Amino acid sequence: MSATRAQAPARHLLLQAALLVAPIAFVVSTIPGVRAQEGYTPLLDGLLNNLAYEAAAAICLVRTLAMPRARRAGYLLAAGLAVYGAGNVFWSLFVRPLADQPYPSGADLCFFLFYPAAFTALILLARHRDDRHAGSLWLDGVVGGLAVGAVAAAAVIGPIVSASGSWAAVATTSAYPALDLVLLLVLAAVLSLFGWRPPRGLWRLAAGLVLFVVADLAYLLATATGTYVSGRLTDGVWVAGVVLMGFAPGGAPGPRGPRLPGWALVSIPLLATVVALGVFVVDHRHPLHPVAVVLAVATVLSALARLLFTFREVTRLAGQRELARTDDLTGLGNRRALDRSTTDLLLAAGPGADVALLLLDLDGFKEVNDSFGHQAGDSLLRDVAGRLRQVADAPGAAVVRLGGDEFAVVLGGAAATRAGALALAGRVHEALREPCTVAGVQVHVRASVGVSVLPAASAGLDALLRQADVAMYHAKAHHLGTFAYSEEVDEFGSGERLETAELLRGDIAARRMVLHYQPKVDVGTGAVHGVEALVRWLHPRRGLLFPDAFLPAVEGAGLMEELTRAVLEQALDQAGDWWRAGRPLAVAVNLSASSLSDEELPERVAELLAARRLPPHLLEIEITEDFLMVDHERARRILHRLRGQGVRVAVDDYGTGYSSLAYLRELPVDDLKLDKAFLTDLTADDRALAIVRSTIMLAHSLGLRLVAEGVEDEETNRELAAAGCDVVQGWLYSKALPAHELERWLAGREPAPVPAAVPAGAGGGRASRRGAVLD
Repeated sequence: MSATRAQAPARHLLLQAALLVAPIAFVVSTIPGVRAQEGYTPLLDGLLNNLAYEAAAAICLVRTLAMPRARRAGYLLAAGLAVYGAGNVFWSLFVRPLADQPYPSGADLCFFLFYPAAFTALILLARHRDDRHAGSLWLDGVVGGLAVGAVAAAAVIGPIVSASGSWAAVATTSAYPALDLVLLLVLAAVLSLFGWRPPRGLWRLAAGLVLFVVADLAYLLATATGTYVSGRLTDGVWVAGVVLMGFAPGGAPGPRGPRLPGWALVSIPLLATVVALGVFVVDHRHPLHPVAVVLAVATVLSALARLLFTFREVTRLAGQRELARTDDLTGLGNRRALDRSTTDLLLAAGPGADVALLLLDLDGFKEVNDSFGHQAGDSLLRDVAGRLRQVADAPGAAVVRLGGDEFAVVLGGAAATRAGALALAGRVHEALREPCTVAGVQVHVRASVGVSVLPAASAGLDALLRQADVAMYHAKAHHLGTFAYSEEVDEFGSGERLETAELLRGDIAARRMVLHYQPKVDVGTGAVHGVEALVRWLHPRRGLLFPDAFLPAVEGAGLMEELTRAVLEQALDQAGDWWRAGRPLAVAVNLSASSLSDEELPERVAELLAARRLPPHLLEIEITEDFLMVDHERARRILHRLRGQGVRVAVDDYGTGYSSLAYLRELPVDDLKLDKAFLTDLTADDRALAIVRSTIMLAHSLGLRLVAEGVEDEETNRELAAAGCDVVQGWLYSKALPAHELERWLAGREPAPVPAAVPAGAGGGRASRRGAVLD
């Protein structure tokens, strides 16, 4: 059975090679200087030309039959090419020999039947993408197609449609350029739906259609002006175009075609408008056919519609991002708002300034919920939120609800001192002394407050939250009300902290850190082409520790940059082992801000890849939005050099920082990784789903791939698939695993595309976004 499967592709290749003989021979015969004499030759322009056209249809059929599934568009395209070739045979045998050749004839009917077949094949392909992309991509295709149509109409339509004759002859002559222009418009629209980076099969189809239209218009123009001669290069371009179309279906699987950068996508409407204005200028000096002017006007109007649509998308996205930072229950900010506020304070802090964080947890809140119900608990939380807002109403302060009965206040400026934070904590306790009315009952609320104060130059939200969390639990456990973080109460404090730092230093230097790998699953195919490397540490007494348990000690000992190097080297070692074993898995590595500030990073990465003989595309660098904001110019330089080497770049935890959309457009980024906080209650919260959809549309509009991390249930997975997400990772598929366990997991799974969620009221499921017939 396996031998039969192996022989089938070889037979298909040999058959395609044999079928190519006639088209190649005819195309060569049309090159100037190859033929002994010009004009129609029965052997070349009769027999060989007809064989070439039908060979293109046969190639298309052979490649379609070799596909495992989704063959409808391939069959349709093969039929269209066969009918077109039949028209050429009919003309050669029954029309050309006549002294008075009829026009139109049966050959024209066959030629016309090609167009609906090509249109339908393109639409079948576009159907798999039209509910996955923003309307702006449709408009990009429309604007570009109209601009091309305006230029083509200005150049050739006038002479073509000016031909005289019967009404049938005039209608037929006019129909050909009109159908060609519509074909170009549909082609541009379909390419735009793929973000101008379609599968390779669609690139072949697009190239063939463009050659076909160019040859068609050149033939019509030459016929209208009486200059057409059989056997010239125009006939060769025709054949080359249909053969390229024949090679569109099937082929070896591979990545999608080249991606246009963000600035190029944005410039499409602008360039199209410039082209349309050029048509107006030419028309002013030398009047053109009205069709060209109408198409130019339509181009300008479509470009304006694209501009308005983009403005509406950006405005809506900005509003949804603001809603995403608001807690629905209390109206305070949420965790994402805390991320943004902390980032702003860190960026605005001057030399020597501090940033303070108060973490507040209500005491006995569970008893209120259990006694009076969740509605009463919600009322209590709203009351507490109002009091906190009044107490912390000062410049440089932000109050947020982190979830449940947990609140946080971040302080910057002059108040961000230990004394200022403790004073604010005292005012919080004072504000909570007044009883709250819950279900008609007076309830006294108490809170435990943890305080953390760190220098802005080295602080981060994770460190502030960790220290405040340690302090808050110490305050709760000892009924202190308020407690400021101290190393004495931290498990990494005092002498143990120094011992831990030395243990870490030794294991990092010896490259003994433990790496686990979480698979990234392609939504369209279910295949795993990449993993994310996540670091662990095997403590001699406490066992395997996760990053949040030892990264504070790493940061405190100044080992973060060395740890990042160790993780990068160990991850590349493993990627090299997989590569040599025939399992090319791309490995994503999170790099720290300190490592990314190193101008020599691209050279160091290149050396590491070269030493392992590892292709650059098997490494992906993940960066945070904070790095983009802190030193944008340095980021741009370093990322451009990394991308120039072939290394992929992803923006991690997208949406939790405060990155500018302009930066995403300018920086060489491949992926956006949507933070898992956006997936909370995705299936139950319409606003959360709207935010995720808008973010996916934004990523695709910029030509980026969208990766969702933290996917833990099937419902969320299906909603992400329906929204057009490209890649997912999370515990639904697998937690982060050691390399050998990951290999067993990969060997034991059957890749399958993620089924999209069924919209409410729909009669069936959504079409798979990657279910196209052309690879």
